[in-house]
Amino acid sequence: MKRLGTFSTLPRIALIAVAVGVVPVAFALVSGGDSVASTTQYTIEEAIAFHDAAKEGDSDATAKAVEAFKSLTQAHETDPLAVVYLGSSYAMTARDAGSVTDKIRFTNRGLRYLDQAVTMAPDDFVVRLVRANVISNLPAMFGRDEMVVDDMIWLDRAYTAAHNPRMAAPMARIYSELNARAPERGDWQAKLSAVKSIVAGN
Repeated sequence: MKRLGTFSTLPRIALIAVAVGVVPVAFALVSGGDSVASTTQYTIEEAIAFHDAAKEGDSDATAKAVEAFKSLTQAHETDPLAVVYLGSSYAMTARDAGSVTDKIRFTNRGLRYLDQAVTMAPDDFVVRLVRANVISNLPAMFGRDEMVVDDMIWLDRAYTAAHNPRMAAPMARIYSELNARAPERGDWQAKLSAVKSIVAGN
């Protein structure tokens, strides 16, 4: 089955940019699932555009992002990129939900897809980036703090090994988070300064 794309095969830096700074969600537990199939066909570009608008606070776009990525996951069942962005879209649905029950339900669902995507593609930079940014916004009481640090350290290693300047922009937030969450595990401030210099020079 044809992959929708990974960082290494897609030239569109937007696929990473929209993963950075995903807005916080309020709650997280593990359960839930999808039962309604989408009948509309979307392109990955359309789905990403909805996700980007949702990230900026457009609740109508949030619903469209969920629908679009559900359609894509149905058409490309083995593609972790569609799965991880579906998880992120559900996290934003939780953000926009009006009741605690719905916030929990949609966050649960988002976490399930985020974790599924990482299981499908543990070495995919974008997949790890999306999950790290989403779960970094969860309250500590839900037990994702260790996973956040692990994901972010994985991203640091991938970035260091790749020497790819296109990866510098999303790494700025990662290094800032690591500096706050695990300062003893690396010289994150120096790495943050380095990626900021790369971004400023582009």
